Formats: sequence, structure tokens, C-alpha cells
Amino acid sequence: MEDILAGFDPAGAADWKAQLTKDLKGITFEQLRRIDDNGITIEPFYTIEDVADHDTKPVFAHTDWSIMERIVVNQEQDANKLALQTLATGASGLIFEVAAENTDWATLLNGVEVAYIHTFFNLRNATDASVEALTAYLKAHNAVQATIGHDTLSDYVQAKATAETFAAAVNRIAQSTGQLIVDGSLYYNAGSPSVYQLGLITAQVNEYLQALADSNALNTVKQLHVTVATGTVFFEEIAKVRALRQLLQLLTAQYDINPEIAIQAITGTLYKAPYDAYNNLLRDTLAGMAAVMGGSDAVYILPFDEGHSKGKEAFSRRMSVNTQLLFKEESYLHHIADVANGSYYLETLTAEMGTKGWDVFKEIEAAGGFIQSFNDGILTGKVAAQAADLLERYRNGSLVWIGMNKYPNQVDMPQPAPVPQHEQPGIYPLSLATII
Repeated sequence: MEDILAGFDPAGAADWKAQLTKDLKGITFEQLRRIDDNGITIEPFYTIEDVADHDTKPVFAHTDWSIMERIVVNQEQDANKLALQTLATGASGLIFEVAAENTDWATLLNGVEVAYIHTFFNLRNATDASVEALTAYLKAHNAVQATIGHDTLSDYVQAKATAETFAAAVNRIAQSTGQLIVDGSLYYNAGSPSVYQLGLITAQVNEYLQALADSNALNTVKQLHVTVATGTVFFEEIAKVRALRQLLQLLTAQYDINPEIAIQAITGTLYKAPYDAYNNLLRDTLAGMAAVMGGSDAVYILPFDEGHSKGKEAFSRRMSVNTQLLFKEESYLHHIADVANGSYYLETLTAEMGTKGWDVFKEIEAAGGFIQSFNDGILTGKVAAQAADLLERYRNGSLVWIGMNKYPNQVDMPQPAPVPQHEQPGIYPLSLATII
């Protein structure tokens, strides 16, 4: 068959740039560049030449993910009822937030088919005996997809825990669950840009790994479960989650271990507008789809009216699940692995974010590591400066927040909320409603 393209010369990046300048009547490729919040130069377009030096193999191989819903456990029977209702409406995984020291696991999980769904038990204050009882229950019910634990370092940087709690957590990982739990969702919600989030999460994981190495217990780590928050800058968030997996693989390789890496994404609270809250459904769709396309193993989309539901949680919880069902049943995102693979732009952005995130990690390590940098005020100072810059850009309108600083609904607008005050230095989530 005759090759109809044989008579055409190939067009490289230089040819496209020349054509762009011609079509835009003198505006050059360089003039259309912009620098994003991470200090990365975003080009007007990308070609195969941009990925020539990058490893463009798929970052992950799984296709499906778990649709998560959160159950706050105050009373076991009530929590069980809500869990069963949640699963009946389409969720395929549950996050149990358990603050009690002892819990009746049989009552809580009655009728919940833990053998077939992903369950994450976030145990803040559970005793060793309670953890052992839960582990025995899950083993007896063949709950191979269950994750148990709590990230005490996340508590520590929010002044909710002590250094002794961290030591106890390391001991529990080594002697009990074999699952290392790290919650890095705080940093997005505190106002840090993506590359700094990546560096902080990597340093946080490394603090655990180093402590386990010092105890000759690295071989006990079978699973690394990391939670990350995603936002509304769609392509950036896809690249962030992809880069996070690569950084975790690079870090664990330094310790010569190869644990299962499970990334759980939670949509952020940073962009949640308390007024005209239905706009949050669109924002959640961007953040949730970015989490899926970035390769999250489990995704929890927060209710669109989180914190402002006024007793109408059932509808917003249902919408959180339905959004992900649309990703599957209408977009078929659960039928392909790493849909971003091969995109010149996303491959380049992933590589650059990973490199910059690793540089942040090395800076933190050079300053003594995650805990030392926090104790010295380095991390809190950096995040506070990043948050202040973000708030100022919202206040002056250079960053647009529809319904808040652009086209606000004057009927719904109250007086500006007071800036939260914290007794101790730490890293805390922002409340952008304070800008109004």
C-alpha cells in the first residue's frame, strides 16, 4: 500500500515553533511560557523531543481503584449501620476513623464483607490489645485488603502527639502490623505547593524507615500506605500522584526493601468554598479524577459541603460516591492503567516534579531530617510563608476562586471568618474562607 505521508517532510519542534510565531503574528514560543507555583516552566506545547531523556514506562499497572467512604466511629452500632448503607450505595472501601482505646470490632463490622472490600482502620488511640483483637478478627475473616495503623508524625506536626508516641508507633509497626501508615494530606491543605508536598511526604516516610533501620526491623515492612490530598489544578495533580509513587519507589530502594506501595488520595479541603457549595461538586470532580488518573489505589472524595452540611450529610455523601461511579461507568477509567502514560506534557511534568520533590527531600535531610527540621522551625516557617503567599494571591485576585473572590454570592456572604489561632507552633490546614 502506498504511504500517503511519504511526500511530506517530518515536522520537528523547531518547525512547530516557527509556525506558531507565524500564525500569532510575531508572538514567540518563549513569550507563551509561564512559570507555575512549583517553579516549573510550562511550555506552550510539548513534543517527543521533550521526553527523549525521560523514562516513559508506565508508572503503575493497576486499572481499578477502591471508592472509599469515611466512617467516624463513636458508637459501634451506629457506625455499622452507616457502613452498610454506604456499601449499598456503591462504595467499595471504608475508612474507619477510630479514636477510642477499645472497640467492639464484631459489632462494628457485623455484616461488612471485609474479605471483598478495602478497609482502612485509622486507629488514633487504640491499645495493643485492641489492635491484636482487630488483627485476629480480620485474619479470621480473610480480610486481605485491610490496612491498620495511624500516622503519629502527622499528629506530631499538628501538636497532637509527642515524640514518645512516634517511638511507640515504630515499635508497633515492627512487632505487629507490618504496615507503615503515612498521612501527607495535611500539606496540601496547609497551602504548600505540590513539589514541597512531595518533599515533605518523602521525608516523613524516611523518618519511619530510618527509625526501623536503627532497630534492625526494616524487613518487617510489608506495605507502605501513603495518603495524599489532591486539588483542582488537574494536570499538576495527576503528575503529583504519579511522581509520588516514583519517589516512594526510589526511597525504599535506598533501603533495599520492596514493600507494596498503596496510595490513598483524599480530595483537599483547601479549595472547599463554604458558600455556593454546589460549585464544590465541580472542584471535587477535577480533584477526584486527577487522583484516579495519577494512579491512586483508593480515592475518597470529601462531601462537597464538608463542615457545612447542616444535618444533610446523606445527600453529599451519596454524591461523593456517585462522582466516582461516573468515573468508572461512564468514563471507563477502571479499564486502563496509567492513562497519562505517553503524554509528552504529563511525562515531562511528572519527571520535573519528581526531581524537584527529591531536591526538597534532600534539603530536609541535610537539615537533620523531618523531625529535627520541624523542631527547629524550618518546616513550619517554610509552610507558613507558602500559605501567606497563597492567601495574598487570593486576596488580591491574582488567583481566582469562583464564588469566593470572583462572582461572590452576596446573599450568602457573611462577615470574614477570624483567622484560626493555635497555641503551639505546627503545620495546620488553612481556612481560605478568612479571605472574604
